[in-house]
Amino acid sequence: MTKQSIAKVLLAAVLPVAAQIVTGTAAAADAGGVAAAGKDFLVVFSLGPGWIAGRPPGEQPSFREHGQNLKRLRDAGRIVLGARYSDKGMIVLRAESEAAARAELEADPGVRSGIFTFDLNELRVFYDGFLGRQRP
Repeated sequence: MTKQSIAKVLLAAVLPVAAQIVTGTAAAADAGGVAAAGKDFLVVFSLGPGWIAGRPPGEQPSFREHGQNLKRLRDAGRIVLGARYSDKGMIVLRAESEAAARAELEADPGVRSGIFTFDLNELRVFYDGFLGRQRP
């Protein structure tokens, strides 16, 4: 089997599961709940003034608690996508409103301790795909 054919087989196996994870259906089913309804928000986490230069992430104040909070949101089907890039992190957070999303993020232990700041914007999907498009 060539590398290309192995990649195609893996993609065929992984994409349906990824679609469930990204739309929140797998997380909600695993948690025994219902995926959160609402709007999707793009959240970009940046290093904040409380980040201690030269100290690894696991040794930063409230870093573990931040991770636990993100896990809680994932388990509830509220985080539909997450990634890291450069020295930033991003999630797509599903919330009832911008105010609800902002309140959730402001309560995050990593944000409260100042190791992270965040930028929040409503995500308005205009191509159908994993996240789907909000329809009026």
